Amino acid sequence: MEIWMNEKIPSGIEVIKEWIALDVNMVYRLIDVKDPAALLKQGVFWGSLGYTEMHPVMESGDAMKLMG
Repeated sequence: MEIWMNEKIPSGIEVIKEWIALDVNMVYRLIDVKDPAALLKQGVFWGSLGYTEMHPVMESGDAMKLMG
């Protein structure tokens, strides 16, 4: 808990919402990433505590434009 309270969110990341699972020691966080390097920094911060899982997503319309 102390680490979570002392966390500094890197520039380039905006935390939109965060949820804590009450039955397990797990946090779910929805973030908007403007800088991929900031995402790597964030992952390293939590890496010493255990497994970090990230699932990059984008809006459907934007993905369809990229796919042609």
